[in-house]
Amino acid sequence: MSSCVAALMLALAALATLGGCASAQPGRVPDSHVHFNRTFDAAVGALVDQKMTITQQDRRHGSIDAKAGSAVIAVTLRTLPDGAIRVAFEPQGDSSADPGLLQRVTDAYNARMSNLSVLGGFKDSSSQRGPVPCPSGPAFCK
Repeated sequence: MSSCVAALMLALAALATLGGCASAQPGRVPDSHVHFNRTFDAAVGALVDQKMTITQQDRRHGSIDAKAGSAVIAVTLRTLPDGAIRVAFEPQGDSSADPGLLQRVTDAYNARMSNLSVLGGFKDSSSQRGPVPCPSGPAFCK
């Protein structure tokens, strides 16, 4: 009987740890399938959109540092084996000064990437929400 209880407790503990995996990490954005330079420019633009000062940028190594007051965000871009670009926004320094800054920067980056209309079957909606699906499919998108 005690082995059944121990197995049940172990199963419950395993299920409890899965709850923490459900949400995306702050600063995580989808991998880009756009050219590296355009992805880099979108990341810089997102930081500037949020009135951050670029303190360091190295296109060759895919790194950007920006600050706004005492808040600092470090951005890294890495090319994956399939050619996609992995972009990561990491808070550095005092992130408590502006707790929503990281989310605003990632939202600005995602908006810039969606405005590139790189996804087939989408068209520009001329709004802040980004591209919208074409009702008749990708072949009929203008």
